[in-house]
Order: sequence, then structure tokens, then C-alpha cells
Amino acid sequence: MMFDECALTRRAALATMFAAGVIAGCPAVPVGAARPLTLEEIVRRNTRARGGAAALDRMHAVAIDVQIVEGGQTLNGHYAASKAGLVRIDVYADGKPAGSEGVDAKGVWILGKNGPEQSAATGASNALMHGAENHLFGWNRFPGRGHKLALMPAETIDGVTYPVVQVRYSTGHVSYFYVDPVSWQAVRRRDERAYHPDVSMTEKQVESRFFDFRSVDGIVAAHRNEDYDIVSGKLLSTNRVLARRINPSLPADYFDRNRRAPAGW
Repeated sequence: MMFDECALTRRAALATMFAAGVIAGCPAVPVGAARPLTLEEIVRRNTRARGGAAALDRMHAVAIDVQIVEGGQTLNGHYAASKAGLVRIDVYADGKPAGSEGVDAKGVWILGKNGPEQSAATGASNALMHGAENHLFGWNRFPGRGHKLALMPAETIDGVTYPVVQVRYSTGHVSYFYVDPVSWQAVRRRDERAYHPDVSMTEKQVESRFFDFRSVDGIVAAHRNEDYDIVSGKLLSTNRVLARRINPSLPADYFDRNRRAPAGW
């Protein structure tokens, strides 16, 4: 996937022209031949694969315990997000608190040396928001939340031809999701972003690969993912879900930046 914006626009325009058939001057699809899937059909299949629209709509919050392996270090984290737009991540190293960040009623924050402070990194805000949207909403609800979906030309990787869905979030950030043509789960995501925006705003072309899809309370999601630098092919991190809870009971102040994380993992 190239990240030249003009090229992407041209590809989207071509995809729209060919989907239009007669308008684009293309011959009709022969009788008996499989017709290309529409964006609406791919969204429908993906929504069903994730547990269905009704189950996704019932979800108002999610809490995830995760193990992160990055740079030779193994970390653990508590992640939680709500449909109210609140997010919190508490990270632990060797069982002790190593950092926290999130979005509360006052905005995006990160735990500094002297306590919680406002995060100045736009990428951090976007990453937290995009993650929450992806966890809590189906693509069928994305347009109503200000995100735009577009069907891109299919791409073949390692012998598998993936329908590719472009998601332009309300923030303006663009991600490309590669949908498995059998399970209809989004099994790859590609975008260009700062990998750790609070540390460095240098952008990388990153591919996330999703594995081990499991159902918890009727919601199907990946329980392992690997992030790669597309240019170098280097593995950046591996994340493994240890526990996932749907609509957990959380303290009223759980997302507040001034709430102290538990002292031990």
C-alpha cells in the first residue's frame, strides 16, 4: 500500500468508476460470474463476523489486560475505554507501575514526573481515540460518528487476496484495513503514524497483523497482534490479550487522570 495521497485518490476514483460499470464504459459482468463485493456487503460481513450489530451496539465499555513485548522488554497493561470517549492505559514493568495515559473529561493526558499532565502530542490523542472507536463500534456505525469508509482495490499478500477498506477517521487520519475473505475479520491494518507520539513524532509506515480471534460475551476480537515497520520489515512489538471484559463494572472515577493506578500488577 503506497501512502501517496494523490495516488490513493486516483485509485479510489478508479475503483468507483469500475464499480459503476455502464457509467465507466465497462462491459457488463458475464452471467454466472461472481460480482465484486460492494463496500456495504463487506461492512455487513465484517459486522456479522464480529458478533453482529446488536451485540456491538450493546457494548458500552471494554477492559483488556495485555502483555506487550517490545525492544526486548516485556510489559503488562490495563486498558479500558468507553463509548463516552474516555480511555485509560496503565502500564507495568516487573509488576510495578511504569506509566499511564488516557482521555478523561479534561482531555488527553499522560503521567509525567510530577503527576498527570496534558499531552501535547496530537498523535497520542488520535491513537487513543482511534483505538477506542475500533474496539467499541462496528464499521456499520462509523459514518454516523464522522468517519468515512471507502472500498479500495483488492490487494494480494502471500497468496491471499484481501478486500481493502479505507477508514478516514473524523480526525483526518487514514488507515487501511485488509479483510480476510473467509473469516471477514480485519486481519491487517496499515497506516502512517508516529509509533510513540509522546516520545517522537517521527512517522513510520506500520502494519498491524491480527490473530487468534475469540468470542467474549458475543463480541469477537483478536487476542494477539504484531506490529511491523513496513519499510524495514522489523517487528516493532507483539501484544497478547490476557483477559477481555465486555461492559465491565468500573469505579466512577476510573478514567480520571488523578486516580492512582493499582500499586502492583
